[in-house]
Amino acid sequence: MLWDEVVGHSAVCASLRRAVERDRVNHAYLFTGPSGVGKFIVARTLAAALLCPDGGCGACNTCRRVMEEKHPDVTVVRPAGKNIPVETVRALRLDAFSKPSESDRKIYLIKNADRLWEEGASTLLKVLEEPPGNVVFILVTALGGGVLPTIRSRCQEIRFSNVPLDELRAYLVENRDVDPGRADLIVRLTGGVLGRALDWCDEPWRLTRRDNVIKTAMALRRADLDHTLEMAQELYREVRAPLEEVAAACQDRKSAVADGTLDDATLKRIHKEYDEECRREQLKEEIRGTREVLSTLAWWYRDILIYGEGAEGSLLVNHDLEQEVAREAGALSPANLLRCIDVLGEGMEAAEQNVPSQLNIESALFGIQEALYA
Repeated sequence: MLWDEVVGHSAVCASLRRAVERDRVNHAYLFTGPSGVGKFIVARTLAAALLCPDGGCGACNTCRRVMEEKHPDVTVVRPAGKNIPVETVRALRLDAFSKPSESDRKIYLIKNADRLWEEGASTLLKVLEEPPGNVVFILVTALGGGVLPTIRSRCQEIRFSNVPLDELRAYLVENRDVDPGRADLIVRLTGGVLGRALDWCDEPWRLTRRDNVIKTAMALRRADLDHTLEMAQELYREVRAPLEEVAAACQDRKSAVADGTLDDATLKRIHKEYDEECRREQLKEEIRGTREVLSTLAWWYRDILIYGEGAEGSLLVNHDLEQEVAREAGALSPANLLRCIDVLGEGMEAAEQNVPSQLNIESALFGIQEALYA
């Protein structure tokens, strides 16, 4: 069963599964919780369970197509750029009143529902207020507060949290063939966020970048202005490195459609769409990379702080670097470490507000130096 394949969220899945089995499914759900913990996986699983004759067996053609987002009665809505266009929501509203193609229900999965700006949200609200009886809406967001209260009030809110570390660790070892020691380190560094943990498994360079970030932190004590700028530039290059893969994937897509079967105007339009999507993905990856660098620094100084206050090594996120943590803890005061962590928190917020990554990283390193060593 697909429900059994979900990592974590056992209580949520049990509740939704019972609702499907008893035919007591709400017409609208709002899934909220941290990014990357598996909200959208559960949303697709619920959609499959609603359409599958066996409640989400995971083996049938219906389940496969739902999970691959290819089922005609399951529509996935994603932002186009900064928001979900009102035209998309209007089309959704009209489509909701048409008959399903194959099933008894139509299901709409709306990712990043906080990106529904006022006009689009108002349009969606109209169909949520008087929904067709055979339609289910599942709104997914990491920012529940960004969804209009009028929409939230018409949805059953399901709150997600990070996956318990022991459960995520066992999943990585048993299902992803990760060495237990490495799995333990990954779940600590990613804090029980499933999506991030899977990325760290598939992309070993992330652990290398973690090591480089911490080396930078330990070098800040004696670094002058020029050296600090050099280290910031190196971290910025590491943040930018994955963007080349995004660009290469975009070029592959463009080459795949340039096979002579499309007229020039259509090909130009598709290439433009791919280029715009590529820029969005690159920006998303750069923001993510910047946050990851700053988060790595924040967890490093958090480890130093709690170790200096008497915490055991087993409580460290970077437990493989306990000796280095101990050495730093003997030289840094708790008050200064707290100020340092605040500086990094401000940097992570700035990343979400599109502050240039290089400037953000430079400011963070100078802020650390001022907080710890001035």
